[in-house]
Amino acid sequence: MESPRKTYRLIGYLLVLLLLLTTLGAAWVQHKDPIVRALVNREDTSLHIAVLTQPAMVATYNPQSHKVILTTVARRKTPQNPLENATDALKTAGISADPVRYYLPKKLKKEDYWENARTNLTVWRNKPFIAFENVWDYLQALHDKRTNVTPPEFILLALDAARLELTDFTVKNLNESKKKQKSSAKQVEPDTILPPVEDKAPLAMDDRPLLVEILNASGVKGAAFDLTQYLREQNQKGLLQVDVFRYDNYPGEVQPYTRIIDLTGRRVQVKQLSTAIGVNSEIVSEKQGTAIFDARIIIGQDFKQPW
Repeated sequence: MESPRKTYRLIGYLLVLLLLLTTLGAAWVQHKDPIVRALVNREDTSLHIAVLTQPAMVATYNPQSHKVILTTVARRKTPQNPLENATDALKTAGISADPVRYYLPKKLKKEDYWENARTNLTVWRNKPFIAFENVWDYLQALHDKRTNVTPPEFILLALDAARLELTDFTVKNLNESKKKQKSSAKQVEPDTILPPVEDKAPLAMDDRPLLVEILNASGVKGAAFDLTQYLREQNQKGLLQVDVFRYDNYPGEVQPYTRIIDLTGRRVQVKQLSTAIGVNSEIVSEKQGTAIFDARIIIGQDFKQPW
C-alpha cells in the first residue's frame, strides 16, 4: 500500500513543481518582453508588426482601445531579409519600434492576404476550425523563420484578435496620402506617422452632426435615397448625429461590398455610423484637409437597409 501512495505523492510534487516553473516562466516572459507586458497590462501604447506583403503593411495595435490601423507603406520585391525589410517598412511609416516584429505570409499580394484575413475575422465564430488553421500557419511561419513573433506574443495577440470586429480596423495607404499632399498645398499632414489608435479623433468632442455623402454602387435603384431618408429620420429623432450632405450614384462599376471612408479623422463617429447602419467592414481612411464632408458611404451589393 505504501508504494502507490509514494507514487501519487511524487506525481503531486512534480505537478506542483511544473505549475511553479510555468508561473515563473510566464512572469519572466512578461518582465522581459515589452509586447507581452503591454498586452497583459492593457497599456495605452502602440504595438507594431510589419506584414511583408507586396506592398508591405504595418499593423499598429493599441491594447487598451482594441483598435488596429493597417498602413500600406511601399511596393516591395520578394523579401530576402525579413528583419531588414520590416525595419525599412517601419522607418517608411515614421515608426520606431523595439523590438521589431515581422510576419511574412504565404500570400504575398497584399489584396489577397487582407481579403483572407477579413474573411477569417468575419466567419471564424461560425467556423472555429479556422482558429486551428491560423495556429498551424503561425507554427509553420515560426519554423520557416517567416516571423519572429514569439509564442507568448502570438497567444496574447490571438486572444485579443478574437475580440475584434472589422469596424475596429482602419485601412490607410501612406503612398497615396503623400501623393495627395504634394498635389495640394493646403493639404494637411496625414496622421499616418502617429496613428490615433486610442479612438481620440480630432473632432471627437464636436457636437455637430457627421456630414456624409452616400454613393449607390449596389445596382439597386433608390438605395442611396432610402438610406438618406433613414439617416435623416434618425437625426431628427436625436438617435444619431448625422446629416447627409448629398446622395448620388457611384461613378464606376457595381461594388460587391459596402465601404465607409473616413475623410476628416472622426473615427469614433464613423464607427458609430457603421454600426448604426449594419455595416461590419473595415474603415478606410483617406484624410483630406479640404474635404467638405466627414465620411463617404459607398453602398455595395451586400448592403441591407437598416429598417
